[in-house]
Amino acid sequence: MRRTIIAAAFWIVLLGFIAADRGLSAAHDRFAEPPAFALGSGKVAGAGHCSGSTR
Repeated sequence: MRRTIIAAAFWIVLLGFIAADRGLSAAHDRFAEPPAFALGSGKVAGAGHCSGSTR
């Protein structure tokens, strides 16, 4: 019984954090990110996906 209550509380808190994060965050614009690979496109070598947004 105690384990069930702890598991239910865990999932409620986790889903609450996810809901709060989605509700309070700005909308994600997936097209504002640099391409994952810029092979032969003439782009700068440091413009990979992990280097950050181009804005």
